Amino acid sequence: MSPAQARPGGPRPTLGLGILSWHGYDSLAATLESYRKGDLFSFADEVLLFLPEITDRGREIARSFGIPFDGSAANLGILGGFKALAGGLSADRIILLENDYRLIEGRDEVVRQLAAASADMDEGVADFVRLRHRLKPGLPWQGPKVARLFPPDDAGAAVRLRAALMRTLRPGKASRLIGTTPYLFDDADRRWPEAVSRSRNGTYLVSGRNLPWSNCPTLVGRDFYLNKIVSEAEKRTKGRLVNGFPTIETELNCQWWRDIGYRIGVAANGLFSQIRLNDRGY
Repeated sequence: MSPAQARPGGPRPTLGLGILSWHGYDSLAATLESYRKGDLFSFADEVLLFLPEITDRGREIARSFGIPFDGSAANLGILGGFKALAGGLSADRIILLENDYRLIEGRDEVVRQLAAASADMDEGVADFVRLRHRLKPGLPWQGPKVARLFPPDDAGAAVRLRAALMRTLRPGKASRLIGTTPYLFDDADRRWPEAVSRSRNGTYLVSGRNLPWSNCPTLVGRDFYLNKIVSEAEKRTKGRLVNGFPTIETELNCQWWRDIGYRIGVAANGLFSQIRLNDRGY
């Protein structure tokens, strides 16, 4: 059985693998090598590397790995780049990646985790599933910021007291960050059952009320991504920009996101770690 599990009474959803790389070619080459080594490409029905502000080196890297690629003459920014990448795919479900998210697990684990994530989506307990590695997320990572509110068990008494005070004084912030606790605690579902649960496949389940959208590796329906994530972000591009472009993350870090409360899966282990060589471009 393919990791994208068959639907009862119907064919399995097709799976697309999309990689976005605006320059950052050292990271891109190392990342694609990790996918080849872990046999990741074999799980996808289609693969696309999208190269905004495309250069000859980007083309050469794509050809050396034998993967399809497309690009644009201009820099499209994060939102524009991901929109073009997702729009260039046709699969039912897609995994969206940036050029510094390396695969750090082997083939057997890829099989297991993609099957679990697909089953969670088939069963309707998750609208999409994050696949960033839970224990080795890589850098940059906001875990230390979250730990100030939810410190580890071995933290000193003063640290724990300060965290409890912060949670009391800033309940909104605590609520927005509590969905990140599965990355810090294996038993987050036991500690905070009001915010974290587990699917029958072991995936942590949290609400958008408690976890923001992230551009980290995510298994998501293509149409859902374009029509609900990208389209909503495009309505909210008046705020802070990165290099003059919207990011999706900034635009969706808003009350609308928390109110709609999408069901977010956090893979029990995860597959991809952010390992940047030099500058990835953003």
